Amino acid sequence: MAELGRATIVYETATGEVERATVDNDHIAYFQDHWLFEYGTDDDGNDIVRRVPSERVYHVERSVEKLEETFDSTVDKARDKLEDITE
Repeated sequence: MAELGRATIVYETATGEVERATVDNDHIAYFQDHWLFEYGTDDDGNDIVRRVPSERVYHVERSVEKLEETFDSTVDKARDKLEDITE
């Protein structure tokens, strides 16, 4: 699997504290006005995902070079699928 880089999210918790979490780029996403990211694991080894409303996020830093390569690959795959559908 290709190295996708890392992402750091800085956000305010529900108690008003500021936290910083660093995860692999493929373990963070923006969906429905929330940032979702892997926050740890439970006692059974299952991933714990934290969902933070966008208004509580100060900033997200990501590895741009690796992320651009990922976006380019994703765009190419989507373009190929669209071409297959329209043929």
